[in-house]
Amino acid sequence: MTRTTALAVAVLLFASALGYWGVSVYRKGQQHKAVGALVGDASRRLESALALETEASAASSQQTVGKLDEQAQEVDRHVMELHDMSTGPNRALFAAADDYLLTVRQILRQQAASHRYRLQVATSDTALREHMRAASHRSGTWINEAVRMKDRLERNYFDYRVSAEALDRLLAAYPASRKKLVAQLGMPLLADEAVEDARRRAAATLKRVSASVEQARQLAAVR
Repeated sequence: MTRTTALAVAVLLFASALGYWGVSVYRKGQQHKAVGALVGDASRRLESALALETEASAASSQQTVGKLDEQAQEVDRHVMELHDMSTGPNRALFAAADDYLLTVRQILRQQAASHRYRLQVATSDTALREHMRAASHRSGTWINEAVRMKDRLERNYFDYRVSAEALDRLLAAYPASRKKLVAQLGMPLLADEAVEDARRRAAATLKRVSASVEQARQLAAVR
């Protein structure tokens, strides 16, 4: 009876351990699948946003800003969903996914901000140029208005430049974030080349806007 009982206990313990292992494997697989869904959607949203950047490379619009804000908000929800999950045995995966989602979210936020400030720069640039064209009678009021418009342009340009430079840093950080997650998740995400292309386009846009602002500064040199 003692040997039979011991054997039964051993079998029971083995079955219990096997069941626990099975549940753990199943749970790990489900978490892997859930994380994959979140980061996969974030990757597609980033790809869509960068394509939007291509379409809006010459000029931005409020509609573009709105679309980018929506994408950033969706990825922000993904971040919260990830944080609500229990990490369990997948700590490395969750850490890599968290880093990736936060990077994508910040890229989208800065991209939206860059477009928003670029719109403001374009508006203030146009207003200043139109004011300077009406320079036939340079009264005190006209000069004060020119100074005020130039100051507004400088503020808007400063905000845009800061945002564009922050976007450049985030895009430069994307490959490292993607690499860590791919090593854990083993699924394709937006390629580094696409992000690097967007980085070059953003840099070219900053250069173009800076040249336009410098031209406006020269035009607004009130004597």
